Amino acid sequence: MIEVILFVKDFELASKLSAACIDIDRHIEFTDENTDPNDFSKNTKMSIIDLDEKVFASVGLISELRRKGLKIIGTMNIVNNKDALKFRSAGCDVIISRASLVKNIPTLVSELIA
Repeated sequence: MIEVILFVKDFELASKLSAACIDIDRHIEFTDENTDPNDFSKNTKMSIIDLDEKVFASVGLISELRRKGLKIIGTMNIVNNKDALKFRSAGCDVIISRASLVKNIPTLVSELIA
């Protein structure tokens, strides 16, 4: 029963996010740029995307995830307005800095996929 899909290559960030999701009883799955969104579990409700990773910083990926009905959290080291606007327009529900994401993941998850 996968509920949260992580598009994250950074090992440290992925470890922190997976631990935080497990702590709040959310099942996770790691994906990569070759993952077909049609293969996601029907129980998948949310994706977290590292927008600093070039292979994931795609308006096309975000739009496809939105079409699948997923809530989308984008994360960046430093959130800049130009990129944030582009990703929000594509379908991100929230764009947040990495430091804030790790601290606030329980609240974000509960608010977006209660």
